[in-house]
Amino acid sequence: MYQEQRLEKILELLNEKGQVSAKEVVEYLGVSRDTIRRDFRILGERQDVQRTHGGLILPKDRTNISSYKERLRELTPSKAQIALKAQKLLKEEGVYFVDASTITTKIVEELPKNTKVYSHSLDVAITVSENENVDFHLLGGEFFKKQRFYYGNDIEILKSISFDIVFTGAAGIKGGGITLDDYEDVVVKKLALENAKIKVLVAELSKFDKDANFILDKISNFDYFITDKKPSEEIMKLLGKDIQIIY
Repeated sequence: MYQEQRLEKILELLNEKGQVSAKEVVEYLGVSRDTIRRDFRILGERQDVQRTHGGLILPKDRTNISSYKERLRELTPSKAQIALKAQKLLKEEGVYFVDASTITTKIVEELPKNTKVYSHSLDVAITVSENENVDFHLLGGEFFKKQRFYYGNDIEILKSISFDIVFTGAAGIKGGGITLDDYEDVVVKKLALENAKIKVLVAELSKFDKDANFILDKISNFDYFITDKKPSEEIMKLLGKDIQIIY
């Protein structure tokens, strides 16, 4: 079990009970006390929890902590439908890169046999961790808590991989440009897109009303745009003639 997966389970247990002891968590996860001490220290440094003698309690100013299960609640019916449409592009023995978003996490819930998946997303890692049909590679490094992805030297491997499909979401789409919240996220996705045979953007049309800090690419450079409803004429002009639109 990855460290971040343990931290997620600790937070879920803490949310349920309001307080936990080190002994409880050792028994719950089946790991050593030293491991749990390190995990408690990390959670304390992130200010996710309040440490006590031998345990954890919820911070006084918070009644709940964002967890993997809670993040999945952001998966609206329209996002789920986008994911189902994207799954139709998957084939057995394919090699894929999947980014960190609620839609792409839904995509990897159902994967064909003998597929290979690369991602820097914690949520994707958790979702595919028990799928024996998937050869999964998590790109590690520093953990970015808000968007729940990793960034580090592992991304260099992306330069040598030819992906059948790269799936990416967007924080916003401004003037035909796909924008993201984090520079590090842009770096990872740019490397993956360089060697993509097929580039797929999965996003709701409402993203055209939003903008973020960093530009990933022009949407017209993608092969597919999978969305929730028919784009307006104005948006169609931004998309260009070469991109295939699925809604």
